[in-house]
Amino acid sequence: MNASLEAWLVSPLAVLGASLMLALVIGLTLQRYGIPKLYGAVLAGLVLGASGAGYIDQALLTQFQELANSAAALVLFDVGRKMDLAWLLRSGRQGGSLILATVARGAAATLALAACGLPWGAALFIGSILIAVNPVILQSMIADENASGTSTYATSNMVGVSNLVALIALGFTLAWTRSHGHDDAQADFWLELSRQASKLVVGALIAFGSYGLYALATRVCKVQAVMRPGLLLAALLIDLGLCSISSSSALLSLLLMGILLRNAEKRDNVFQAQLKTVQDIGYVLLFLMSAALVDLQHLLDGWILLAAVSAFLVRIAATRLALWPATAWSARKQHAMSLSMCSLVSYGGLVVDNSLNAYTGLDAGSTAVMSALLAFNVLLAPGLTWFGLRLAGETYRGNPQ
Repeated sequence: MNASLEAWLVSPLAVLGASLMLALVIGLTLQRYGIPKLYGAVLAGLVLGASGAGYIDQALLTQFQELANSAAALVLFDVGRKMDLAWLLRSGRQGGSLILATVARGAAATLALAACGLPWGAALFIGSILIAVNPVILQSMIADENASGTSTYATSNMVGVSNLVALIALGFTLAWTRSHGHDDAQADFWLELSRQASKLVVGALIAFGSYGLYALATRVCKVQAVMRPGLLLAALLIDLGLCSISSSSALLSLLLMGILLRNAEKRDNVFQAQLKTVQDIGYVLLFLMSAALVDLQHLLDGWILLAAVSAFLVRIAATRLALWPATAWSARKQHAMSLSMCSLVSYGGLVVDNSLNAYTGLDAGSTAVMSALLAFNVLLAPGLTWFGLRLAGETYRGNPQ
């Protein structure tokens, strides 16, 4: 093979760029026929990743860890920016049912996995992860369908809450798994728990510091709202970088940055159309990376398939049951919301700083079940989320925001 041609084919940046272009071309083509654009990333990832040609593997994606973290920063910040704390506090029964749904998802998934034969420690660990709703899938579907309305507003609020609750629960279950798991070097439970708690505290302090730096910079410059996105992006990168070097919780820190902008900033909102295109590309890039690492062979084992299907379905059922006491939404909208919140994240999605590295403290069977769940998430969750938004009757594709 010609040396220059071979260099093009093995260049990690060229491979990632070509994969992203393929994902966008397929996605935009599918969107013309009413199919969610995110499935372009699914198809490209499956064809070029672990389940296909193998051009995109973990070794290649690790080289772009900072790029993935930057894309995740934009997504998580936007999730936090949509959390209306005042609404959550005054919404009464509606807010209570949403919080109940968040907890119920993890509890139901834990029981289902234990019933399928997973060790209780592993079931609790995976169940704590399954509390969270995947922000990439939901926000991408909302953006593509131009969705807005009462149920979409409530669901958008609960994405951030679910990730925060999952992060706290994960601190306890991770400490337990590392102190009682299958690793040769087991840590002390209370020492590990204090380490996880310190990550949250430091992440929160970094968020307040980065937001304070942004607020100070904008007041020194005295610029209008339309001129502030660059300063905000710089603050987000500072936040993410400090979290990375301190090994603190970037997910908590970035969500808090968004929450502060939404609930503490009294001036005009600055993070709208200026970075919308960058966010859209970030959705595709992150999901492309997720799809590329999915190995569909895990779905061929009957026991693993049963455990994954059970956990995936009971999460939806538990969400729907928890929404039953709420009176603000009709039964149809409650059905829609339970489907819209069906997506799940990986361990790396909650950790963010190591989003391409799977935690290896579980036994082989439990790890395979988690991998199968992530495969279901890639294949089914975008479509179910899209259908949920449509079922709610709150999509306005083609109408400008």
